[in-house]
Amino acid sequence: MLFVGENTMASKVEIKTIEELEKMHTGTLMSRRAALLKCEESFEASDHSVYNVKPSASVTGFIEFKDTPEWQHAYNQLKEVLATREHVPNKQERKKLRQLKASKSK
Repeated sequence: MLFVGENTMASKVEIKTIEELEKMHTGTLMSRRAALLKCEESFEASDHSVYNVKPSASVTGFIEFKDTPEWQHAYNQLKEVLATREHVPNKQERKKLRQLKASKSK
């Protein structure tokens, strides 16, 4: 059970087609990237006591482990779509741009 403010390390990411990814907003794609990176390294290294056998992403529709071909495919597709997008400045870059703009307006 998750409580408000509780942070979990593991992630489940829904399988999407490249066409679905291309329709997503860049911020949503970046959130998907973060979720993919939060997936556990492998079933064997996880604490999934709910499963007796490793869940198959093709059956569940969700990617849970980085050591699967589905994770590799999803991450490569995501990188391919993000490569076509305009750069979105991170927090530090936005701060520097604001400061530069402010200093020019003085």
